[in-house]
Amino acid sequence: MKIGTFLAGVCAGLIFCFQGMAMAGVPADVPKDVKYILGFYYGNGENILIRENNGGLELLYRTLNEDKCFARANIFPLQKEHFDSYLMNEAGPIIGSEANVSFERDKDGYGITCKVGGHRYSRYFFGTGNGENAIPFRFPAVSDWETLRNEAEQAVMPAALAAGKQAELINLASVPGLKLDSVYAGSENCFGAPLYQSQGLYLSVDAAAALEKVNKELNSWGYGLQVWDAYRPWSVSKLAYLALPENKKFMLEDPDLKGSVHNTGIAVDVSLFDVQTGEPAEMISGFDEPSMRQYSSYAGGTERQRYLRALLRETMGKYGFTGIEMEWWHFEYGNSNEYAHLNIPFESIQ
Repeated sequence: MKIGTFLAGVCAGLIFCFQGMAMAGVPADVPKDVKYILGFYYGNGENILIRENNGGLELLYRTLNEDKCFARANIFPLQKEHFDSYLMNEAGPIIGSEANVSFERDKDGYGITCKVGGHRYSRYFFGTGNGENAIPFRFPAVSDWETLRNEAEQAVMPAALAAGKQAELINLASVPGLKLDSVYAGSENCFGAPLYQSQGLYLSVDAAAALEKVNKELNSWGYGLQVWDAYRPWSVSKLAYLALPENKKFMLEDPDLKGSVHNTGIAVDVSLFDVQTGEPAEMISGFDEPSMRQYSSYAGGTERQRYLRALLRETMGKYGFTGIEMEWWHFEYGNSNEYAHLNIPFESIQ
């Protein structure tokens, strides 16, 4: 689902340096008390980001408002003095200055305030509640899903969208090692309701073959691919668009004009899971989360989270998939402009 346009502007692309990762290994995880203060703080007409890097904290100061991802922010390492108290040194060629940086937490241990010198910054939580992903993002509840489903099923896909070559679709259950989690087949998604009944996830034969290669390589790192979404019939994209509130229609492509690249069968939304435990990897944001964390060049989070995002992106790219800036989880195999949009029901796919 393309929801990246929820934020104004586009972040500057960040080139991930992946060389040498095999030698360095996956960065160690950090304690929860550190994770609980990482994030976005605002105040005094300014924005700062607190992230973890190489076992320590860094303060990123955004100099340009259009830099939604803090990709071009000034970076200041924080020297720990004691619990929740740090020292920031801003050194320059002529003068230098030091400032105390401290955090205040709520009763659950989440940072709610960051004080830098004499300035106070309030924490902004991207999810609902103080946990960073405590309650996933939800659109307002739809009152009559049955009416919307009937309208979507009766709608006719524009003939212009059917132009191009048709992808041959295959059930990803036939690809060994993948962990399939059809998000839109259940209620744990941004709509809070199923968009379709099929538990199967389908992709073009060529894209599925490439996905298998990606998964095998990731296995050597101890990870596998978790697939959230793949092919969607055009009618499903129509239903999703109808279900959006009027003031949120811009978050999806109009199915009567452009449709969704997921209709072509070459787009897939993926994440990572730990092959030993079977548990999802802790990535830098939740799926379909409309925040700066969804961007591929978002500079926050932990070193491990940024590393895993880069591992996923680089491995997918090695086997022919192209990622996009707005959603770190979204990838396309080949040129979507060459493919026809399809409205084949899941139950009709052989």
